[in-house]
Amino acid sequence: MSTGTPAEQPAPDLRSDARRNQRRILLAAARVLADDPAASMQRVADEAQVARPTVYRRYPTREALVEAIGQEAALEFAAALEHARAAGDGAAATLARLIRELARIGADYPIVLQSPHAHDTGELVARVDELIVGGQAAGELRADVDSDVLRHALFGALSAGLRLARDPALPQVDSDAIGMQIAALVVDGMRA
Repeated sequence: MSTGTPAEQPAPDLRSDARRNQRRILLAAARVLADDPAASMQRVADEAQVARPTVYRRYPTREALVEAIGQEAALEFAAALEHARAAGDGAAATLARLIRELARIGADYPIVLQSPHAHDTGELVARVDELIVGGQAAGELRADVDSDVLRHALFGALSAGLRLARDPALPQVDSDAIGMQIAALVVDGMRA
């Protein structure tokens, strides 16, 4: 990941209230723009319960706001991966933990599920691939299915589950339940 812009990593001198406002803006914008890509910055500000100039001061354009949402989600993805791996469990348990964390991130930032913007997650995806390949080599995960297929199944099931959860015509399920259900389905299907 690149590390140059303020949206990618909070500045060390960012006051806690400013960081809290930044997070509220990003979370609100991710929901609002997922529901209505043409939503106004005023609507984003209203949803975040901040003044419109507060949004514009940090994100002068819609593109900057969408980019910041993707970067924040990518940072949380990286932290989730580190957290999942830190337990030192096998590949299946680590993947299950990661899926549950990614479900929360996807629910918090639903626009990233539909955004055509490619955020710098290639390194993170490569680390998930390493985890899968390592689990296959250890005999813990199925070796008869290509690791790319397993990864796509994991991310695809998670993305589809989270999209269904946002459908107002369906019963609402929280991200924790979705994460647990997808983890159970995908990881159990991956086991050797």
